[in-house]
Amino acid sequence: MKKILKVFLVTLVAVIFFSAPFINSAQAAIELKLSDHDVCGGLKGKIGEYWFDQIEKETNSKAKIKAYWGGVLFNAEEELNALSEGIVDIAAIYPDFYPKQLPLFGAFWLFPKGPEQWENIRWIYKESIERIPEFKRELEEAGIKILLMENGLPMAYMARYPITSLKDISGKKWRAGDRWNLKLLENQKAIAVSIPWGDCYMALETGTVDGIVSNYDGMHRQKFDEPAKNILTGKAIGWSQPMFYCVNKKKWDSLPKDIQEGILRASENSERAFAEMYEAEFNRIVEAEKEAGCTVNFYSTEDVDNWADETCLIELRKVFTKELSTDGVDNSSEMLEQLKSIIEEGIAKEK
Repeated sequence: MKKILKVFLVTLVAVIFFSAPFINSAQAAIELKLSDHDVCGGLKGKIGEYWFDQIEKETNSKAKIKAYWGGVLFNAEEELNALSEGIVDIAAIYPDFYPKQLPLFGAFWLFPKGPEQWENIRWIYKESIERIPEFKRELEEAGIKILLMENGLPMAYMARYPITSLKDISGKKWRAGDRWNLKLLENQKAIAVSIPWGDCYMALETGTVDGIVSNYDGMHRQKFDEPAKNILTGKAIGWSQPMFYCVNKKKWDSLPKDIQEGILRASENSERAFAEMYEAEFNRIVEAEKEAGCTVNFYSTEDVDNWADETCLIELRKVFTKELSTDGVDNSSEMLEQLKSIIEEGIAKEK
């Protein structure tokens, strides 16, 4: 009996000894801390949570995301520095907030006419970063790597008064969120007004502005369509700048290869799935607004061409290239021509 007990104990110790590494491995999932200045809602929340689930699935639960939404850790202007310095592992990066660190990404605003389908929008972003070295240089200097590409819905126009085409914005006070779209408003003979995003609802309610142009889902999420029940929307005037989830490059390089590969598969799966989310969210908002008593009209091909007025855009691109030259980027004109060609290829994919 003692001999049997001894054999049992030796066997048990051996099992525990040899199983310990596997037990510890299973328990030691890598947690990646993520900061997002935006709230977990709408398209951003849908693609984000889908991606997190995919990461756990594709890494066999060896990696998971700990997400902090709504600027709990850092606001939009702070996130790039926090990511570059490794204070967080992953962050939502919207290039418009970093004109000095990621200046070339601002060029997308100078090509407002784009494809309507997410697959082709995504293709433009990926091809641009692949073919134009300056994009990669900006990312490398910031010490970050893109993991997931996403976007807001296309541009829409919400007004306090009836609007059926872009001709209706002439002479009215309209708000845009960046200087290029303010210039495009002026080109349509609107009175361009700059107001902080957080003040836009009240500005519409009080008549400080007559209308706002921005990404369709963002305005709906902020309920701008309550004081501005007249909407002009569509899909060909793109929310031009991409939005990214980026990882700190040093953190990325420290991850085991199998986890890196799993995360990349998760990103590919999620970016492809985003096409359906993108289309569904557009249709959902249109129906929700109609049910709420809003008037929803769709801009015409003529409206799109008028907004993307090449005569105006050529002058804006000259300003842009001059500013980049001041920052030491000497071949910005050639890069803009490259970007224009890539965007035209993306649009042609839908014909």
